[in-house]
Amino acid sequence: MATVLPFRGIRYNPEKIEKMSAVVTPPYDVIDDADQKMYYEKSPYNIIRLELGYLFPTDTEQENRYTRAAATYRKWLEEGVLIREARDALYLYEQDFTINKENYRRTGFFARVKLEDLAAGKILPHEETLVKPKADRLNLMSECAANFSPVFAFYVDPEMTLEQEFQKIKGCPPQIALSDELEEQHRIWALTNPMLHQKIRSTLENQVLYIADGHHRYETALEYYRRNRDKYPESSNILMYLVNTCDPGMVVLPTHRIVHSIPDFDLNGFHKTLKDYFLVEELNDSQPEDLAGILKKHQDSGKKAFIMGTRKSALYLLILRDPSIVKELSPGKSAAWCSLDAAVLQVIVFQKLLKLSPEKIACQENIAYTRDEAAALKTLNQDAQLIFLLNPTKISQIIAVASAGDKMPQKSTYFYPKLLTGLIINDLKG
Repeated sequence: MATVLPFRGIRYNPEKIEKMSAVVTPPYDVIDDADQKMYYEKSPYNIIRLELGYLFPTDTEQENRYTRAAATYRKWLEEGVLIREARDALYLYEQDFTINKENYRRTGFFARVKLEDLAAGKILPHEETLVKPKADRLNLMSECAANFSPVFAFYVDPEMTLEQEFQKIKGCPPQIALSDELEEQHRIWALTNPMLHQKIRSTLENQVLYIADGHHRYETALEYYRRNRDKYPESSNILMYLVNTCDPGMVVLPTHRIVHSIPDFDLNGFHKTLKDYFLVEELNDSQPEDLAGILKKHQDSGKKAFIMGTRKSALYLLILRDPSIVKELSPGKSAAWCSLDAAVLQVIVFQKLLKLSPEKIACQENIAYTRDEAAALKTLNQDAQLIFLLNPTKISQIIAVASAGDKMPQKSTYFYPKLLTGLIINDLKG
């Protein structure tokens, strides 16, 4: 189903760039203003100048962050700061990282993947997208004709068909090796053997790909190709990072919810109505480090559970009484969608009890998100009216929802770690 292709990727010239960690960034959508400034100051060649340039009050249609990115991109190519691979390649990408003092290693690879209409069922999304981010990415692609950051997708291969080949490659020195500001390790090997290309391509050709991160980038690429298929035929392909769900480093973290700015919010009244739908248990003696364990225990037993925090310095365990209520409130949604913790929270708590419309939720008017449990708890002393701590979504749930043709509520998944931007660029001109 998926068409995976080698390509002559563009990457930083090691003869010009002494320290790779100074020129790469996380994905644009997790970079705030302070981070943007930090990456600008790290190096005059940091990829931030292409991926997320500064906005200025004097910007016009002719001179703006997108036109500046295009001019800088062309300049770096002309000066040899960026160079094109001499031969067609796929790029093995290994990341070492730590979560809660446990070490992980994730292995995947960068490739060009043929764009497919999402309705075709060959490449499946699992989350809704927003108009504004797609417009931003389309403006960037329209000026630069390149993918600076990849779409992150996964496939399912319990046989681990490619892993033995990848292990052989790892015995050789990588073309790129760096440690980022989180002390996570990143290594890239350029795979130029045509026989290995064929094996990878044949392994993936019968696979469905599931988009993990980069839904906005993927939909933008489809629109860009519709507009430019004659001018740039290679825009029929997109830069993707592909990883097997069976890889031991495939980690999905929870994304917690912070509720704020609801006018005339009545905590006592809300607490009473919760009991119509949830078993509510106060967690007076629980320490923050215990909370994830409490949630996991209930998830493992098949229950839908959250931990709610309030301004009264109290934490409560909420256990859904009757799962069928989600289906009743969500006609047309699949059983897989209705089984999601994020769906239960959105449909019953946010929409029914707090009276937040789907439009308000989509625009994040009253809900903020964080993957940091401690940060969520701290907001109760600031602007938060409520917080909800969630379990991580399981890979099997993501596959089931995507296969059913549904899309999860916003911020249902957080794949960790993020992929670095600036390791490999896909030029759409050829």
